[in-house]
Amino acid sequence: MNNLWTVIKKELRRFFTDKRMLAALIIPGIIIFIMYTIMGDIIKKTAEGKDHDYVLRIENRPNDPRFNVIDANLGFEKVTFLEETPADFATMLAEKKLDLYVVYEVDFLAKYTANDPENPPVVTFHFNASSMPSMTAYQNYAGILNNVLQIYVATPVDHSTQGDIGTTIIMGMLPFLLITFLFTGAMAVAPESIAGEKERGTIATLLVTPVKRSTLALGKIIALSIVALVSAASSFLGVTLSLPKMMGSDVNFATLNAGTYLAIFTVLIVTMLVFIVFNSLISAYAKSIKEANGLSAPLMMMIMATGVTTMFGSATTNAALYLIPIYNSVNILLSLFSGDFLIVPFILTLITNLLVAVGGIYLLTVMFGSEKIMFRK
Repeated sequence: MNNLWTVIKKELRRFFTDKRMLAALIIPGIIIFIMYTIMGDIIKKTAEGKDHDYVLRIENRPNDPRFNVIDANLGFEKVTFLEETPADFATMLAEKKLDLYVVYEVDFLAKYTANDPENPPVVTFHFNASSMPSMTAYQNYAGILNNVLQIYVATPVDHSTQGDIGTTIIMGMLPFLLITFLFTGAMAVAPESIAGEKERGTIATLLVTPVKRSTLALGKIIALSIVALVSAASSFLGVTLSLPKMMGSDVNFATLNAGTYLAIFTVLIVTMLVFIVFNSLISAYAKSIKEANGLSAPLMMMIMATGVTTMFGSATTNAALYLIPIYNSVNILLSLFSGDFLIVPFILTLITNLLVAVGGIYLLTVMFGSEKIMFRK
């Protein structure tokens, strides 16, 4: 019994006196709490539509106090009612520049007063089923109208070109899934290639060869990127093909043209370079694969949290935010999957991530040349 207690104390002491191990045990819980808190706030704000500036057009509104109640009780903090009907209202709805277009019959009030079941008044709702704000505006307006009136016919007209709201949710999840799989792919190969060689003692043989440190660093980055990309592609295809079935929705990727696919692929390549560089730097510093994986875990949590921030919203239009690595990739992927090609953010994303990758390769070269780092005990 004493021997058992001795072993238990020894193992517990080893875990709880090692700062890195203690951090690896505690930090994931903290990051998960922060990530889920952010996620909850985003979902709540998206569902309530508090941050959205709603744009509505009500045509032939009956001159009756009951209909004024509807506008006052929509529950939107920011709402703009257009004075005239845009000629291209269908395009504006499809492009999410207009949230709801309501058309009452010219003689709506007269028909309602007549109360003829065979000739009821008709109101037409034009909306975009792939837009969360548009669906919210439609449901809120129609819900209040149902409470105000008893007999009328509602005619819904969907102007979505991207499917229903389920499709929008899936499109919002794709950048998060892509970023997560890219990082896990990088995390799977980089520690084995660099920290693994340090652990096995073969890195010393490699470093004494006439090959330049910069060539060695660049070669490892490119090779690891290719391997990680294959791994990530396999996982992503599996999820992409099964996700629509799981959500009970059909996703139509036909709306994405060849140029969009090329842009997505380019973003994935530069993002993978950044992930490989990050993991390679961690692996070069770590003494073993175990330590490298432990140091990479908090970084993975942060990257997942970044992906969550856009899952239930739309891509940011602030160009300055596209100077932030990883965050820029998630946002530009979201815009591309939504069918929007933002040229300036796209260029900023590529340049920023390439600069980070180049800087990381240079730092990795310096680390390869430092015996203190490569052979630390």
